[in-house]
Amino acid sequence: MKDKPAQTFVMIGIVVAVLLFMHLMPQLTLAGTELRTVDVLSDVVPQVIDIYDVEEEEEEAPVSSSALMAGQPAAEPEPAPVSTRPVPKGLTPIQDFSNGKAGGMSAFYKALKQSGSMNRPVRVAYFGDSFVESDIMTSELREQLQQRFGGAGAGWVDCGTTTNSNRPTVKVRTSGFTSHSVMEKRTFAARLQGISQRYFTVNGSASLTLNGTKWKKHVGSWNRAMLYFKTNGGLTIRGEQPGGDGRTFRPEAKGTVQCASVEGFMNQVKWSVSGASASDVFYGASLETDKGVVLDNFSMRGCSGKTLLGIPESTLKSFAEVRPYDLIIIHYGLNVAGPKTTEKYGEHYRGEMGKVIQLFKRCYPQASILVVGVPDRDQRTASGVKTIKGIEVILRNQLKLAQEQHVAFFSMFDAMGGKNGMSNMVKQGLASKDYTHIGHKGGDRLGRKFFDALMFGYGD
Repeated sequence: MKDKPAQTFVMIGIVVAVLLFMHLMPQLTLAGTELRTVDVLSDVVPQVIDIYDVEEEEEEAPVSSSALMAGQPAAEPEPAPVSTRPVPKGLTPIQDFSNGKAGGMSAFYKALKQSGSMNRPVRVAYFGDSFVESDIMTSELREQLQQRFGGAGAGWVDCGTTTNSNRPTVKVRTSGFTSHSVMEKRTFAARLQGISQRYFTVNGSASLTLNGTKWKKHVGSWNRAMLYFKTNGGLTIRGEQPGGDGRTFRPEAKGTVQCASVEGFMNQVKWSVSGASASDVFYGASLETDKGVVLDNFSMRGCSGKTLLGIPESTLKSFAEVRPYDLIIIHYGLNVAGPKTTEKYGEHYRGEMGKVIQLFKRCYPQASILVVGVPDRDQRTASGVKTIKGIEVILRNQLKLAQEQHVAFFSMFDAMGGKNGMSNMVKQGLASKDYTHIGHKGGDRLGRKFFDALMFGYGD
C-alpha cells in the first residue's frame, strides 16, 4: 500500500518551495501591467499598516535625503543646527526649531550638565513603535549615555507580560497582573491607561520580580527601584531585594499616580501586591540610580503615535510630578508610511501628531522634545529593492511638524544612509528581510549614531 501521508508532505514541500521562489523574484510586468507580488511570508512577518489606502498618485520626482533635511520642496525656514561647528563626516545632526522657546534641546543639555548635582537622574522617555521594540537601539543609546554621564538600570519595565517586557536588558517574572493595551481596542479602557499606553489590573494578589542582565554594561544592577500605580485604598505593596530588609507600603486612596520605592545596591527586586481590588490600576516599574541618566523605552507594536492623544492629560501631569522627564523622544511613522500614502494623508498625520506634541508640552513644559523621523523601509520592485514612496511623504511632514511645533528633529532615515538604507543594512545582516525592522546589531549601530548626534549638539 502506498504511503499517502508521505506523498502529502512531499507535495506540501514542493508547493512551499515554489512559493518561496516566487516570493524572492522581483516584481514582474506583463504587457505594461505590474503583476502582484507573491508574499508567502505575509502572515508571519510584521505588517506595516497603510492607513490612507487610496489610488496611486502620479509618481513624483525622487526627493533626495539632503533636500528633505533642508525642508525642500516646501517653502519652510531653514533648519537651525544645535551646533554652529562644522558637521563631521558621517554624522547626522539634530535640527532645533525652538528659536529659544520651550521644547528645544537646551533643557536636556542643561540637565546633562547638572547630572552630578541633581537629586534624581536625568530622564529620557523614548516613545516608538516596533522599530525599537525589545530595547532594540534604545539599549545602546542608554548604554552610551550612562557610560558618558553615569547611571545604571534598564529604566521602565511593564508590570505584566508584554512585548516590551520581553527584552534582553532585564529578566521579568510576573504573576497575577492582567495586561491591557491601547492596541486591544475591545477590552481597553482608555481612561485607565498610563504613560506607556498600557495598564494592569490585579484580582487580589500579584508579584513582579526583575533581575539585571549582562546584555549591556550598566543594566546588571541599580540602587533605586520603583513601582507606579493608582489606588482607592486597602492595598498592600511590598518591595524586597536580596539581602535587604524590604519595605511594606500601605498607600492612601488618591486619584493621582503614586510611587513606591526601595533603595540600596541590588541586582534583583521583587514587588508583591495583596488586597488589590478591581479599582486599583498598576502601570509599571523602574530600575535606575539616583544620579546619571536613565532611558525609558515606551514601545508599542503597530502604533502610529496618534494614540498618545488618548492618554488622559491629568494622568500625564500626574506622572510628570512623580517621574519628570528632561527629554521626550517621539519616533513613529512605519505604521503610516505605505506605497500609496499620499501627501494629503501626510498633512493629516502631521496635524494629529502636532496635537500629541502640544499635549506633552502642556504636561512636561520644562522638557526638550525631539521628533525622530521615520526610518527607511524598502520593498521589492521590478528594478530591485527600493525605498517605498510613503517614507518620503511622512518624513517631509515630520520635518514640517518639528518646524511648526518649534521642537527638535533627527532624521533616522539619513542615519541609515538615506534611500535604500534598509536594503543595505539587510545585506550586512543588520536588519530583517522584511525590509522594515532592524536587529540588535543594526540597533547598536544606529544607537551609536543617535548618541553621536546628541553629543555633537551637547558640545563634545
